[in-house]
Amino acid sequence: MLTLAKLFQSGMVLQRGKPLAFWGTAAPGAPVELTLDGAHGEAETDSLGRWRADLPPRDAGRDLILTVRSGDQALTLTDIAVGEVWIAGGQSNMEFWLRYEKHRAGETRDYPDLRFYDVPKLAYEGQERDFDYSRVGVWRRAVGEERDYFSAVGYYFQKSLAEALGVPVGIVGCNWGGTPSCAWMSRESVKRAGHEWLEADAEAFRSIDPETYRRAMAQKPDNAAGDPFHNPFNEFMLPRTPDQREIDAFLAAQPPLPPGLAALPLPQNRPGALYERMVKAIAPFPVRGVLWYQGESDDNGSRGRLYRDMLAALMADWRGLWGEQLSFLIVQLPGWESWFGFHNDGFSTVRECQRLASEADPDTFLCSVSDAGERFDIHPKDKRVVGERLAKLALGHVYGQSLLCDPPAPTRALREGRRIEIFFQNAGTGLEIRGGTLQAAEVTDAAGPVAFEAAALGDRLVLTLRRDAGPVTVRFAWTAWYLVNLYNSAGIPAVPFCLTVE
Repeated sequence: MLTLAKLFQSGMVLQRGKPLAFWGTAAPGAPVELTLDGAHGEAETDSLGRWRADLPPRDAGRDLILTVRSGDQALTLTDIAVGEVWIAGGQSNMEFWLRYEKHRAGETRDYPDLRFYDVPKLAYEGQERDFDYSRVGVWRRAVGEERDYFSAVGYYFQKSLAEALGVPVGIVGCNWGGTPSCAWMSRESVKRAGHEWLEADAEAFRSIDPETYRRAMAQKPDNAAGDPFHNPFNEFMLPRTPDQREIDAFLAAQPPLPPGLAALPLPQNRPGALYERMVKAIAPFPVRGVLWYQGESDDNGSRGRLYRDMLAALMADWRGLWGEQLSFLIVQLPGWESWFGFHNDGFSTVRECQRLASEADPDTFLCSVSDAGERFDIHPKDKRVVGERLAKLALGHVYGQSLLCDPPAPTRALREGRRIEIFFQNAGTGLEIRGGTLQAAEVTDAAGPVAFEAAALGDRLVLTLRRDAGPVTVRFAWTAWYLVNLYNSAGIPAVPFCLTVE
């Protein structure tokens, strides 16, 4: 039977200016012909009935029709747009639906040129047959209640991009809350970049029979990932931040899992699981780049220190699947202290790894949201600021617009007596301390904390120590919880840093 891959549907957005790859199945050895608004492509299926055909690049457009034929079978897709397409990948803060976002009530205007596809959450073989997935894996327009299904970060990103570029913008959401980086990359890359993840997985499954595990997963309610708004946890935790009394009452009201299920490892956290069943399902659908908001689940004991290499290996895996040097825009994790019984133990390590990975890669750029965290919620409700800053990064680095889009970051420090000058790149016309008093900074020497006064002068942050001190360490946004109020002239907050000044 003639088929197209699930991603190809009426109402989709295709990437302008790049060859357009299509794939699917038909009878083994059969010819396949494609027509898109006058452009033609041909293919022949292999012995397993698989085919792929490429159509030439095209400019932005709307209301196109795709026809696919093989023998006496034909498929027709309508309402196809051509514009800009990005993947929005990661875990719960990228997954965070517009339905729950802080500014959702004000989003009443329809934007039919903004469209979103959510990749079905699949982590093990046969999961799509175990549960109902009819409400996901669908291209939706940003109209009415349909926009509730959009990634909130993705929505505000594409809204800003469409306004600046004047073309349709599609987002392919490829994310799953609570998942570590190892799930989103090949097992071979995990072995090279973070073998401890593989070792932990092997230990967890040492005494678990694969078929028994497979049957158990089919009985586990949490694996029914086909309708996000019927998940009691999402409805309880995401619209607002409940207090501990409310959390305790919610947990007490949940039905117990069948015996033994609670202790089994989560399939979506296994190395390579989501890479194999979600990422490969959409590659090589042409896209401009990837928005990546992930790392919370890599704050896992000592494994957080691996994140720089894990992130680099993940990006290399994805670029390999697409066969091009995709741009990655990385959201640096904001501050938080505790949430739902979890505590921030090592986000400063993960943040530093994000910074180092982005600096080492010429096609990777860091998005600072260090002013937008929430102390007692790992899911900040304001996703508009995240999406808009990502759009600014994309416009500056990917689309070549001349604008200040990067966060201020220190380059060097000079000291004379009690005066320390820290020089920043990306300061624009000058740094600004909003509110007058610098937040989230501390200075220490061998004797302990050193009090100081701070001032912003052009591209410098000037610290004046209130006592004599030996070599000092300046830490900025290095604690679990903080809110940064040091900005450049584009209103972008400074990145966390730690400097030793002699």
